[in-house]
This record gives sequence, structure tokens and C-alpha cells, in this order.
Amino acid sequence: MKRVSQPSRRAVLKAGGVVLALPFLPSVAWAEPPPPSKRFVGLYMANGVYTPSWFPTVRTPTDFTLNTSHAPLAPLKEHVLFLSGLNSAVAVQGEGEQHQRGLGAMLTGAKLAAGSFVGNDGTRAGWAKGASLDQTLVGVLGQGTRVPSLQLGVYARERDVSGALSYAGDSQPLLPENDPQQTFRTLFMDSGTPPQMLEGIQLKRASILDSVLSQFNALKRRVASSERMRLDAHATKVRELEVRLTTQPGTTPSRCRQPARPPAMNYASEAAMPDAARLHLDLLTVAFACDTTRLGTVMFSDAKNHIAMPFCGVTSGVHNLSHYGDGDPQRAALANRDRWVVEQLAYFLTALRDTPDSVGSLLDHTLVFLGSDVARGNLHNHEDMPFLVAGHGAGWAMGRALRFTGQPHNNLLLAMLRALGGDASSFGDPAFCTGPLTMA
Repeated sequence: MKRVSQPSRRAVLKAGGVVLALPFLPSVAWAEPPPPSKRFVGLYMANGVYTPSWFPTVRTPTDFTLNTSHAPLAPLKEHVLFLSGLNSAVAVQGEGEQHQRGLGAMLTGAKLAAGSFVGNDGTRAGWAKGASLDQTLVGVLGQGTRVPSLQLGVYARERDVSGALSYAGDSQPLLPENDPQQTFRTLFMDSGTPPQMLEGIQLKRASILDSVLSQFNALKRRVASSERMRLDAHATKVRELEVRLTTQPGTTPSRCRQPARPPAMNYASEAAMPDAARLHLDLLTVAFACDTTRLGTVMFSDAKNHIAMPFCGVTSGVHNLSHYGDGDPQRAALANRDRWVVEQLAYFLTALRDTPDSVGSLLDHTLVFLGSDVARGNLHNHEDMPFLVAGHGAGWAMGRALRFTGQPHNNLLLAMLRALGGDASSFGDPAFCTGPLTMA
């Protein structure tokens, strides 16, 4: 039998991301455990929506009926905030065509630089001129995680401004990874801790904690009864620490178990989109559970989006389909694509809801934002954008449908940033940010 080497103390600390220090004196006060980490995910769907099937019928903010595109969210309605009346004003003019400008601005709130990337109408543009919300949050939420953020794609193949949602800074795109196997390698095979050592690391932690508890019990027999209560309190804290340690990256608690390696697939095939989407969303959920990362973006196709989606009844190019007039029955097929994307969102929210966090569930501490590059593909407009947010990471009351009156979407980006711990007074291009959106 091959002998598995025992992990060193350095490996234990590296894999866990913590220093095990247990104060032994009764007079030492124990700090409260840190609150659960907050997380953010930005989801992108291309070319706007079929408006007649998208927006809810609203009587009051808490009394509304979901439209057909949102039907998959019915069991999760209490976790979702449906938004209307927000404009991506920063994307109305400037370099590039409407799809390029809208995608570039979705998470950055910034205009595009001049450049040579050719858009659908022949217009040229460069990258977005600012950091995206997810990357701004790296400094707020991502400290201490092994993977600062994930950029994932589902048939998001363009390697120019039409395929970039996330930006580290001005003209610094972070292009999405479309291959679930590569995402798996990033999360579980590039940590520097060999997988065969992980079980030994967890066993060594348990051994250290057992030793500390044994010392407590031995000491209790030699101290006055008045001190025993303090020692019992310390022993309770040790057990709490044991639970916290088993949720650190590099261990295998029930919520943080390494998944099986995804199968090889032709992820560059339209037919593989459903499988690629579920695998990427599953991997992102596990990454959150293991605290490997707290930030992610997922692109469902890119802004050019000249693809069919036969698995949901779309047999011609989605981009061209979105250009048909409202009276053309062919345009109604776009609602099938919209509903498919919402099904992916519902799948992800359900996984977050059903995965425990250190307190509550992952959904309790995660904010998910879904948006597009334009509102309606046949108008190429940026008014009344199809935005929604979900999850409770921002602390906002969910289960509502809020109507705004033309506020710039930069205000929403700023509101999300501040709700997740940022302290900025503006976000993106300051000419299009008037203050954080009020979500009361």
C-alpha cells in the first residue's frame, strides 16, 4: 500500500487559511466569531428581452403577478427584487454600437474607449473605461480567498468588448472561461495543497483540538469550582472553533465537498449550453460554500450572440430574432430564451438557498444581479432595462417589484456596492451617477 505522507504544520495552516491559537488562561476573553461572508454574482443575458413577457403586473410593491418569463422564479419570489424604470444612460452615446456600449457599461457604469473592435453595425470601439462592480468588490469582500473572483461563460466566445463583462480597471477586461473543466482546475487543482493531503490536514486539526480539550479536562481537576465554569466556557469555544475550522477551504465538510471533475464536453457547441450552464453554476455554488471565492460573473452568450438555442425552441440566431418588430410572431420566440436564462437563475438561487452557510444559507448572504446590454433588441434602447436582483446579501427587503422613474443604473451599481460594504460616493462615470438608489 502506498504510504500517504503526513501534512506538516505549514500545510495545515496554508490549507485552512487560519492560525490555530487557543488561549489557555481563564482570564483571556474570546472574540465573537466573524459574521458570514457576503458574496456577489453578476449574470448577463444578451440582446435584451421580449418585453411583453418580462415585466410583472404590479399593483403594489408587494402585490404583483409574475409574467411568463419569470414563472420559474415563482417558488423563489420571496428572494427576488424585480426592477423596472432604470435606464443605462451611460450607454446611450459614445464609442461603439449599442450592444457594445450596453455590455461594457452593465457592471462598470462607464463608457467605452476608442478602439478597433468591430460591432454588429461596423462601428468600432475599445474596452470599457472603468472597473466593474465585481472587481471593485474584490477589495471589500475578496480578501483572504484563494481565488479573488471567477469569470465564467456559457458560449460567451467573443474575445473583444462584445465578450467582456468584468473589468479589473480602465481597459483591463477579464474574459470569461467557457470550459467547466478549466474552472474545476482553477478551484480544486491549483491550490498548492495536494488533494491526498486534505484528509490528513483535517485529521491533524481534530487531533490538535482533542489535545486542547484533554488539557482543559485535566486542569479542571486541579482548580477551584469557581474556575471550572470559566474552563467549561472555554471548552465550548474550542468546540465552536472546531466547527468553524471544518468550513475552511481545503477541508471536506458536508457543504464544502469537492465535486467530481466535470466531464469533457464540446463547450463551444450551442447544444452543450444547458450542461455547461449547470456545471458552472454548480462549481460557483461549491466555491462559495468552501469560501474559495466570494465573487463571480456568468455570461450567457456574448453581445453578438449569433447562435440558435434549439434546446429551448429557438432555431434561428437569437440576435437577429431580437430585431424583429413587436408585431412579428417570430420575435415571440425570444421569450423562450428569456425563460431559459431565468430557469438557470432559479436553479442557482435554489442551490444557494439549499446550501448551509456558517449561519443560515448561502442565499442569505449573497446578492445576485441579472441584466442585459439593451432593453429591447429591435429598438437597441437603454431605457427601462430588464434588471433584477436576488438574495439577501444586501440586506434589502425582497419579494417586491419596484418601479423607478428613469434613474441611471449607475445608481443601482452604487447601491449594491454600498450595501455590500463599500464606501464610495459615486460609481462609474460620475456624470451618470446621482447617488445610491433607494431600495426601501
